[in-house]
Amino acid sequence: MVKSKLRIYLAVFLVPVFVGCSDGSDNSSGNSAENAAQSYRYDEMGPYPVGNQTISIMNASEGRELNVEIWYPAESAQDTQSIADFASDEAERDEILALLETVPEQCTRRETSSTDGSQPASSPAVLPLVIFSHCFECTRYSSFSLAERLASHGIAVAAPDHARNTLFDSGALLNVEFLATRASDVSAVLDELLIENSQAVPEALQGRFDVSQVAVAGHSYGAVTAGKILQDDPRFKAGLIIAAPFESPVFPGVSVANVEEPMLFMVAQEDNSIGSIGNTVLRANYEAAVGPAWKIEITDAGHWSFSDIAGIVPGFSAGCGDGERQTVPGEAFTYIDNVVARDITATYGMLFFAAHLLNDEAAREALGVSILEGVVDVQMK
Repeated sequence: MVKSKLRIYLAVFLVPVFVGCSDGSDNSSGNSAENAAQSYRYDEMGPYPVGNQTISIMNASEGRELNVEIWYPAESAQDTQSIADFASDEAERDEILALLETVPEQCTRRETSSTDGSQPASSPAVLPLVIFSHCFECTRYSSFSLAERLASHGIAVAAPDHARNTLFDSGALLNVEFLATRASDVSAVLDELLIENSQAVPEALQGRFDVSQVAVAGHSYGAVTAGKILQDDPRFKAGLIIAAPFESPVFPGVSVANVEEPMLFMVAQEDNSIGSIGNTVLRANYEAAVGPAWKIEITDAGHWSFSDIAGIVPGFSAGCGDGERQTVPGEAFTYIDNVVARDITATYGMLFFAAHLLNDEAAREALGVSILEGVVDVQMK
């Protein structure tokens, strides 16, 4: 019901966008997106099929080799895949499959809407780019629903596994020193993707990324990473900050006052990971923003409601199924449906990046309007 209301609202509010020339075909049939006549909205997948590939990039300044997933508009739709196909080797694949056996179906998204190794679409010739930073001990595909939504509308996404800070490769600390390392990972990924003939990048994507249209997104520790990147790397033009403040006493040296770029802050009202104090600081980050800013608050959402791997391990379970409110300690409740929460995240993320990377004024206007009364609250400044 919530999702249908979201679609109805955006169908009325957003001006339809038409792509390509008419051949009467549907995008899902496997035909090239540029040959398909489409009207589309940002609350659903766009006109492009989505491809993804795993590449390896060196963060030379830190001596770190990073697995990086790239999602991009593809030439045609082919087979989707299991999230186990993101595994770096057979042992990791077996571990993912074993974890999925114990996770409630509604928590972790099992199947992608993208095709591994699919040929990139030839148009648009130049792609805006979002670099995504994952949460503490998560994965580069923690938010692949968001990545797929963006890629289906012509925005490429690159997400590194932050070495020593993933679900399968842990050991790093939640501190200022490693935050700097994570931020350097993000900058290193951008450095490599902007090399016109980089041998690390698939040939069909070499030289395709638009240096003037680059943004960053992050969840939890990744949100803090995104804030530091916005502060320190002027190439990034906008930032999506999900479920954590980036300025806080925990990470001195990162300040909202140092960021003039547009930002979208997403708040889980029942965030049992950062708690009521963390949400108070997150809201204060929004209030302190010196550039254009939006804040999305989702009722009954938990810290992992935004993630595609909610509940995959016990530590990621606050955000799926039954829980205890942090706004009313001791009160039992049921978190928002994970499919709906991920759709809200992807829709508002898409609106935000459409406004700031695709220069879509209708998306900018829709982004600032509160919809789904009692579920989603939007503020802007």
